[in-house]
Amino acid sequence: MQVAKLKVTSPAGKVRVYVLDGDQFTVGRTAPDHEPDIVLAPDPQGWISRLHCILDLEHGQWWVTDHARNGTLLQSDVPGCEVRPVRGRELLKHGDTLLVLGDMVGDDEQLYWRLTYVDAHATRPAPRRLDTSGQDTSRPGLRYDVVGSRVYRTDGDKETLIEGLRPKGHQLLRHMVARSSGLPGVEAVACDHDELITALWRPREEWPLGRSYDRTDLAGVVRAVRRCIEPDPARPRILETVPTIGYRLYVYPEAPAEGRKHERP
Repeated sequence: MQVAKLKVTSPAGKVRVYVLDGDQFTVGRTAPDHEPDIVLAPDPQGWISRLHCILDLEHGQWWVTDHARNGTLLQSDVPGCEVRPVRGRELLKHGDTLLVLGDMVGDDEQLYWRLTYVDAHATRPAPRRLDTSGQDTSRPGLRYDVVGSRVYRTDGDKETLIEGLRPKGHQLLRHMVARSSGLPGVEAVACDHDELITALWRPREEWPLGRSYDRTDLAGVVRAVRRCIEPDPARPRILETVPTIGYRLYVYPEAPAEGRKHERP
């Protein structure tokens, strides 16, 4: 199973990468009888708290909780998003950067520690393919209307409403769509088996007595979803298998394009 990483860049530009191979990591400065998992040092002006923030893993996703007296800032990887304070406990997405004030020079120059979250299954743009005439022949993707619980297969300028999905199918797609970064355009979102099993049937400790769920159960849900969303379920191009890891979903997270044709199956 692949694990996430945290790339820590000091105000001086020194880089260190931490492998997030546990369930929780504390970030801050050292003090007598206290050493966080990720130490931000030096801290000549005392901007960094002993416990500045906590990173914790829940259901396959990493979250950050701010505990600093001077606050922690969040810089999203989504273009156009402003830097803002971390509010309570927030979900981290691939490319998000936590900014921790490390030094202040003069009245207006602030130097920050940069803690960049690297998702092991990073969302990435789906491959774009052009034919000999220059037409885009990229793969189809899926768009999920969370408010209306409606699913659309998007292919070029055409959207097709998907019908027949059962509740577990909706749970699978909603979870995977939520893992996308929200960037415009089609994206490939990969989730591992354990994450998806937890998303569908809750954590292991909440399972009914004598009942267990494994990759076979997950594969059954995936097959049922593919029968609904794939033009050819035997050759899936929207919900793909990632060998030894899990499954990858090609997502269109944005609203339908102007003039896109809507069809029913």
